[in-house]
Amino acid sequence: MRTLPQLIGDVARGKEHARDLPEDEAQALFGAWLADDLDAYSQGALWTAYRIKGESMEELLGFVSASEHAMHRVNGPAGPLPIILPSYNGARREANLLPLLALVLARAGVPVLLHGSHGGAAEDADLALTDHSPAKRVSSAALLTALGLPAAGSPQAIHDDLRQRNLAHAPIDVLSPGLARILALRRRLGVRSSVHTVVKLINPFGGPAMHCAAVTHPPYLERLKAFFGRTRRRALCLRGTEGEPFAHPKRRPALLGCEDGVCTTLMEKDGQPLLRLPDLPADGGVTATCRFIEEVLNGTLALPDPLFDQAACLLVLSGRSPDLDAAGAVLAAILPAQRPHASSRKSLPPSPGALP
Repeated sequence: MRTLPQLIGDVARGKEHARDLPEDEAQALFGAWLADDLDAYSQGALWTAYRIKGESMEELLGFVSASEHAMHRVNGPAGPLPIILPSYNGARREANLLPLLALVLARAGVPVLLHGSHGGAAEDADLALTDHSPAKRVSSAALLTALGLPAAGSPQAIHDDLRQRNLAHAPIDVLSPGLARILALRRRLGVRSSVHTVVKLINPFGGPAMHCAAVTHPPYLERLKAFFGRTRRRALCLRGTEGEPFAHPKRRPALLGCEDGVCTTLMEKDGQPLLRLPDLPADGGVTATCRFIEEVLNGTLALPDPLFDQAACLLVLSGRSPDLDAAGAVLAAILPAQRPHASSRKSLPPSPGALP
């Protein structure tokens, strides 16, 4: 690998003149960063340079590969592909319903690994940054903890939780101390960087898994499709709710499935006017959101239609159900208050890993 000043010199020349690194150099550079082999000045320079330049696809592939080599790997249970839900944004304007999606999928018989930052609304209340401020956001970690599902404190606890309840809530600090240390630069430097994309794409499992990846801005869906096309990983891509990978409960985004290097639209964006407003939490706080989650799971309220559709797609892509109709039947069986609804669906072929 070339010297560190040479690499920084390439990527830190500004948006017009910066040069992209080849995949092998990007992997080596990020591997050194994860190992804490870069001095503080170099880390700050790289963080800021990539915020300005953005990462190329070759660099992103190298960063993800280095991250996966350096992290604790999880062994998934036998059966459907485990589903990975990255949660690093939290929600401020809307209720964060990602824990609800995770709990529904786990109840349907699919192992779910939700990983992310462990901080909640109170921890970041005083961190008012101008670049996607985390202040006053309600994290998935805060909600799951309030629901009696505390974060796994060790790699072994992640294994145990997956086997005992089909759901593990894993802080990035446990999965990858190196990534956690790099992410902590956000608090010191005030801006996001390429590592916020990397954590959406890592596979902590030792074998194949099913990614659920979301973007805030629709043009970035092309970046996700390109990544999953190159890596041939199975994934569901969508425009998330405040950056979290769940469908907006009032309007379903386009749901894109990626498998064997090909990405197709499973369900088009919902363009029809709402016939009725879905039941939603009274506010986005922890108490109201937890109450809503419990009412959906116990059958008092229905799961909002867009999340129902997203869950059905995930059941098919994970191999839990052979098609969307079968997936809908599974969800209706475990959610007593669910009502049938019309949705624009493609007829998916049976998933190769589908269970009977």
